Amino acid sequence: MRKCLIVRYGEIALKGKNRERFEKTLERNMRKSLEIRGIESKFKRIRGRILAYTSSEEAEKVISKIPGVVSVSLAEEMSYDELFQFLANKLSGMGKKRFKVDTKRVDKSFPKTSIEINREVGSYLKEKLNWEVDLENPQVTVNLEVINGRVYYFTEKVRGPGGLPVGTQGRVVSLVSTGIDSPVATYLMMKRGCEPILLHFDRGTEREFRRIVDLLSEYHYDIEYLVEEQKEFPKYVKKLDEIGKREWTCVLCKYMMLKRAEEIAKKKKALGIVTGDNLGQVASQTLENIYLVSKATSHPVYRPLIGMDKVEIENLAKRIGTYEHFTKDKCEFRPRRVVTRGREEDFSSILAELGMLE
Repeated sequence: MRKCLIVRYGEIALKGKNRERFEKTLERNMRKSLEIRGIESKFKRIRGRILAYTSSEEAEKVISKIPGVVSVSLAEEMSYDELFQFLANKLSGMGKKRFKVDTKRVDKSFPKTSIEINREVGSYLKEKLNWEVDLENPQVTVNLEVINGRVYYFTEKVRGPGGLPVGTQGRVVSLVSTGIDSPVATYLMMKRGCEPILLHFDRGTEREFRRIVDLLSEYHYDIEYLVEEQKEFPKYVKKLDEIGKREWTCVLCKYMMLKRAEEIAKKKKALGIVTGDNLGQVASQTLENIYLVSKATSHPVYRPLIGMDKVEIENLAKRIGTYEHFTKDKCEFRPRRVVTRGREEDFSSILAELGMLE
C-alpha cells in the first residue's frame, strides 16, 4: 500500500496518433516543475491517467497548476482485496454517517464493473460501520478509481487548468506589461499549449514585471523573458508634436511594439505574437486602431481576451494570482486626446513623415 498522485487530463485523450507525444510533454512539464523546487518524483503513464509517486506534500499544489492537467488527487494505492480492511480502519473513527461509494473503472479489463464494486464496498461498510447508504445527499463519499488492476482511494479532486501541455503548440512572443490584461492573455495561450517568450517594455516597472514572471512560472517551469527600453520612441513622440499629430501616440506606440515583437519572433522562430487587447476597453483597442497596428507585422497576432469583459478578465487574474500585483500604466507620453478611430490613409501618411513606412 502506497501513496501517489492521480493526474487526470482531458483533451490529450482526443489526440489520436499524437496522444503519446502530448502525454510525454505533460509528464516532462510536471517532472521539471517539481525538480526546480527540489521535489523528487517518479511518474508512470497509464492510458487515461498519469501517476506521480512522491513524498512531498507540496507536489499536489504544484501539479494542479500545470496546463493540461484537468484534476489531481492524493490517493492511496492497494489491491482490491486490501481495500475492505483499509476502508474499515480509515473510516471507523468518524461516527455514524450517510455515505455512498463512487467508483471509476479506468481499467475496463478489471473483472468487476463499477456498479459491482460500489455494491460490494457499500454493503461491507454498511455492515462493518453501521453506516447508512445515501446516494443523493451523502455526508461521506468513498471515491475509488481502478487503474491497471489496482484500486486507488482518494477524498477530493483538485482542479487543474485543463487545456494542453505547454510546448505542444510552438512558441509565441507575448507582449506583457504589469497591468491586468496581458498576463491573463499569456496564461490563456499557455493553456492552449503555447510556449511564451515574454517581452516587456520597461517604464520603471521592471521589478513589478519580474514578479509577473515569477507568478506565470508557477504554470510552467521555464519561461523566457526579455526586458527592453523603447529608446527610439521619445524621438518619434517629439516628431508627432512637430507635425501636430500627438493624438496618434498610443497607436504608434503599439505599432512599434508589434514591430519589435515580430523581429524577436523571427529570431526565436516563434509563430505568433500575443497581446492583451480587449475590444473597446481603451482608445487604442477600437476595431479601427487594432486594424492599423496589426499592419506592423506579417505574423499572426493572437488576442485571447478580445471578446471578454473587464470583470471576466479580473476574475481570471485573481484566480491565477496576478491581479493583486498589477500596476497602473506609468506612460509619460500619453496625450490628453487620443485618436479612437484612426484612418488607414492618415496613419500611412504619419508613418511616411516619420520615415517608418516600408
